[in-house]
Formats: sequence, C-alpha cells, structure tokens
Amino acid sequence: GFGDGFGAGGSGSGGIGHCGDMSRRYIRDVALGGDHTVVLSSNRKDVITFGKGGEGQLGLTSKPWVSAPMRSKVLSSKSPNIAAVCAFKNCSMTLDENGNV
Repeated sequence: GFGDGFGAGGSGSGGIGHCGDMSRRYIRDVALGGDHTVVLSSNRKDVITFGKGGEGQLGLTSKPWVSAPMRSKVLSSKSPNIAAVCAFKNCSMTLDENGNV
C-alpha cells in the first residue's frame, strides 16, 4: 500500500509515509521524473506525487518540495479512468483509457 516506502531516494523520490485513507490501496503504475515520483492508485482515479515540484510537475500549486506522498488534484481524474502515469525531467502526465494525454 501507500504506507510502504518506494523510489530511488534522491530528491524525495524514496518517500515514506501514509496518504490518509489511501494507505490501503495498491499501486497500479509508477513513473520517475528527474527529481519526483508519480504514482497511480489501483482505483485508476487518484494520482499521488512527491519530490521536487518547483516547476509544477507534482500538480500541486505552491509546492516547491513535497517529502510525503500527496494526492494531486490536477493529475487525478473523476472520469475517464487513468491507464498510465508518465514523468520526465520536470514534467508529469497521465494517459487515460481512451489514449488521451
């Protein structure tokens, strides 16, 4: 679940902590950016991010640094379901089940 640590370490990408009521969900997909991590929950709606966010790559406003996993309102979806998360350098994206970015 999200209560377990994962990632490579540097710049917060090895975050350890709990995500509130999401601690019992499983991980469906993970993407590693330059200094941040993007996680897709098994419900295919919630995207969790942490690490460096100064360029907006976490989808969290006014958050230059997040050391504990947080749900990203910008990257999460109500519908359609998210099929995959992507991260590269200082960018994060989601791919929905219809193939849209």
